[in-house]
Amino acid sequence: MSTAPNSNELAKERGARTLRKVTWRVMPILILGYFISYLDRSNIGFAKFGLTDSFGLSATGFGFASGIFFLGYILCEVPSNLIQQRVGARIWLSRIMITWGLIAAGSAFVTGPWSLYTARFLLGAAEAGFFPGVIVFLARWYPNKERTRMIAVLMMAIPLSSAFAGPVCGWILSAFEGALGLEGWRWLFLLGGLPAVVIAVVQFLVLADSPAKAHWLDPDERAWLEQTLAAEEAERQAAAPLGRWEVFKNGRVLTLALIYFLLQCGAYPLVYWLPSVVDQLGHFNKTELGLVSAVPFAVSAVGMYLVGRRVSRHSKSAKPVIFALAASFVTFTATALSLETVALAFAMITVATVAAQTAKPLFWTLPTAYLSGVAAATGIALINSLGNFAGFISPLAVGWIQDASGGNIGLSMSVMIAADALALVAVSALALRSRTRRPPAVTSAALGDTVS
Repeated sequence: MSTAPNSNELAKERGARTLRKVTWRVMPILILGYFISYLDRSNIGFAKFGLTDSFGLSATGFGFASGIFFLGYILCEVPSNLIQQRVGARIWLSRIMITWGLIAAGSAFVTGPWSLYTARFLLGAAEAGFFPGVIVFLARWYPNKERTRMIAVLMMAIPLSSAFAGPVCGWILSAFEGALGLEGWRWLFLLGGLPAVVIAVVQFLVLADSPAKAHWLDPDERAWLEQTLAAEEAERQAAAPLGRWEVFKNGRVLTLALIYFLLQCGAYPLVYWLPSVVDQLGHFNKTELGLVSAVPFAVSAVGMYLVGRRVSRHSKSAKPVIFALAASFVTFTATALSLETVALAFAMITVATVAAQTAKPLFWTLPTAYLSGVAAATGIALINSLGNFAGFISPLAVGWIQDASGGNIGLSMSVMIAADALALVAVSALALRSRTRRPPAVTSAALGDTVS
């Protein structure tokens, strides 16, 4: 004899159904947008060879061109997120994509190092606010437990774009060289930027700013999602800085920004310098170089997804971040010491790439579980912008060390090794402090129906 499902079972079923609808509606377009953003900022790693031939760009100059993107990005990050708070994610995220797509495509027509630096700076300013805007957006659609997995799924776009960039950029460099009188590296920029404009239009038509405006959810689904998110927002408000500007002097927020800076110092050089590292491990043509460079990032995408699923029940814990950083530190060190053994060095750089890339989505579960309201928009943008200053510092540092040492790859990897070591110390200190000073929380037991 069957029994009618109780209220908790009905609530769980409703929650699961609601989040499935949300995921299929919003995640594909967000992932695609983030995928294109990383492709447009990182394809310069493959354009490096053509830029060197065309303009005589040195390793230091290439590092500066890669990094100056982040100066524009940092300057415009917080203002961009504050504007999104006013006009809504649907309009603002689409505007960001159109602007950066046009600038990325226009980079195909630079005439020398300084016009390249200018284009990269403007690209960073145009893209500013996209990632933190998406993180704030996800906090308005997913409960804590599910948001951990969704951030991991979103950030899979980073290694996927890098894996995709390898063979595609290699093919473009070979197939389009000389087409319409343009060098292959110019076609990289042109063909990379235009898809962002198309995706922006689709994104504007698909997204809604909040569950209350989601006409594609049933009324009971909207009510469940709004109540669940409201209860978690109350918990964050009990512990988080409440004002928009308090985040600039909040010790925990500034510590998170430092951690993200160090974490990015360990990850960003891979995006720009991995093709050069692989090229020194073996002599490849452009297509082969693209395919081999794709392997570490393809493996990273799988690793990020699996780790995101496994740690979704521990969305407020720093332990997964600590483990990822420790693995990154060990394998970067092993890579630097084994460059003469090609197979071992490639295996180690692959594991290091997986660990460094996986640490990023794991990190973002910490500030999103802490910040709330208007403080979330400002705080997440602040953490992201200060953290992304690493995108200027670390590629430039790697290039300078290579120029100063006569192209010593192992020595230049000290940038990533030192950054991971310092990040480990900072995350561990934050975890210890949080353990000894647990803030009061507003319980949401009455809504005990979030999906696990």
